[in-house]
Amino acid sequence: MTSADSDDSAVTPVPSPLTRRRIWLFRGIALLIPVLFFMLLEGGLRLFNYGENLDLFIPAPPGFADKEYLMVNPNVAKRYFTKGAYTPVPPYEFFTKHKPANGYRIFVMGGSTTAAWPYPNNVLFSRILGQRLADAFPDKYIEVVNVAIAAVNSYTLLDFMDEVLAQQPDAILIYAGHNEFYGALGVASTESLGKFRPLVTLYLSLQKLKTVALLETGIAKAQRWYGHLMHGKATVDAYATLMGRMINKTDIPYRGSDYQYAERQFQTNLEQLFGKAKKAGVPVVISEVVSNLRDQAPFVSQDSQTDSSADTAYREAQKLEAEGKYDQARTAYYRAKDLDALRFRAPEDFNRLIHHVADEFKAPVVSMKSYFEAASPHGLIGANLMLEHLHPKVEGQFIMSEAFFDVLHRQGMIARRWNDAQLKPAAYYREFWPITEFDRTVGRLRVLHLTDYWPFHPPDKPGHAFENFQPGDKVEEIAYRTEKNEMSFIQGHLAAAAYYASQGQERAAQREYQAMAASAPSDYKTLLIIAGELIKSKQFDQAMTYLTASLRLKDTAYANKWLGQLELYFQKPQQALSFLEKAAAWQSDDAQVLYNLSGAYLMTGQLDKAREAMTRLEKTKADFPGIEQLKEEIEQRQGGAP
Repeated sequence: MTSADSDDSAVTPVPSPLTRRRIWLFRGIALLIPVLFFMLLEGGLRLFNYGENLDLFIPAPPGFADKEYLMVNPNVAKRYFTKGAYTPVPPYEFFTKHKPANGYRIFVMGGSTTAAWPYPNNVLFSRILGQRLADAFPDKYIEVVNVAIAAVNSYTLLDFMDEVLAQQPDAILIYAGHNEFYGALGVASTESLGKFRPLVTLYLSLQKLKTVALLETGIAKAQRWYGHLMHGKATVDAYATLMGRMINKTDIPYRGSDYQYAERQFQTNLEQLFGKAKKAGVPVVISEVVSNLRDQAPFVSQDSQTDSSADTAYREAQKLEAEGKYDQARTAYYRAKDLDALRFRAPEDFNRLIHHVADEFKAPVVSMKSYFEAASPHGLIGANLMLEHLHPKVEGQFIMSEAFFDVLHRQGMIARRWNDAQLKPAAYYREFWPITEFDRTVGRLRVLHLTDYWPFHPPDKPGHAFENFQPGDKVEEIAYRTEKNEMSFIQGHLAAAAYYASQGQERAAQREYQAMAASAPSDYKTLLIIAGELIKSKQFDQAMTYLTASLRLKDTAYANKWLGQLELYFQKPQQALSFLEKAAAWQSDDAQVLYNLSGAYLMTGQLDKAREAMTRLEKTKADFPGIEQLKEEIEQRQGGAP
């Protein structure tokens, strides 16, 4: 081999420009393949409508009302609860798709307290508030829409914000702060993505992709399969309540790293939420949060080199209270709550953050603590207003509605000047708002079930208070059957009403019907069910009230038929005609409608129309009871003419 040959063999050929372009093209294609794959996958999933619609607001079911309505999506919490266990649902809320010119629309945001857990929807403080505002402004179309969900925190509120703002709110009310640790996406929650906030916000921005939904479904199924394989049961079923399932870490020291992360998370989310609202020109009212201080001992007490333990602080508070030193006792109770390492009750640092962020955006704050303290003996919030660690009793829901109402009033948020002369006092709503013993018992039973399990009992030693509950009367029996899913909520109210009616307690029976209506004020079907029950018991005046209310939502043959018949019963044939004519137009073969329509025409002297309706009746049902007598009366009025 010559030296020249040796030199030639050592030289690496230089790629031509065309070859370099091909290399970069291949690299680009290699990079685009996964992108194209996910684009095609997402497109295919959308084409075949994979998964559920998890928008915050969805159209009301077809035929729901004559106007177009939107509703709060009952499945929206599946965005955040991905492990296939129990998923909480928001209140049953509807509002008009197109806000009327005289409309004033308020959205209410928060967690389980804001959703009135453990009570039915008629106990929502937002429902009471909405009625008070409607009474104060009869010329306005007031809508108060509650989008609260149990076990969610400020991440969810922030995630909802754009969708809420898209619905043209005039104000947003917030009561939140207890779930920053264990709520979905919280720092110590089983439904968590960790402490890297950019990852959480990225997830929230991507979660509406069908591809993400597919991945979540696959992961959830894999977790359940693994749980069955390793333990004989799904791992998500380790605890019997949502509260227990959300706990991933049971010891979070006061002002430790996790505590401080949750503080930053809460503050940043609130600031972004307020910023979005400010940019949209929508005022926000935020409230302090309250909890049971006096009658809820700390769940988890830790020894510390710098602080006394939560248990020590709690015992000191009890001692100070016993000595009549109530102000000092209150401070000690708050201290014990703040030191509780199982952080279901928001620490007072969070209330200070609420004030700080509100001050930054010049927003009003509801001083909820002062309202609850004023309603508590010696200012010590406890079992007088709280069911367990933080959920208010019915009386607490009234206090919340009053506190928000007062701030809206002071701020002049619906009108610069309110007509105070026409405002009804808070006591009026406490007396007449339809909340029944059935509702209260349902709440107590749900709390019994909650407190039978962790963290109120050790995980391996659950209580049996709910299981062994012995009803003390018929209404408790009905409520217990309802909570055991032996009957629906509506069936429970109807059963309670029937029981009261059988005992001659008509006012109590009416209250059950009113509670049903207040729990679903936009659902005409519920109103018609109530009207039907009242017609059966011959309570015609009350039935007409519900029939008339139903027509404001949806014009139905049933409501028109019965309003026409009842107007006729009360000897008001002229008023009856408009209803009966509508009913006959929809149900031309309804013999009862035709009979009454013919009679109404006869009573108003419209003999030709009476005879025409009679002819239609004869073709429909010639043997209808009373037809011969009515026919004879028509003929007599017409002078015996055939």
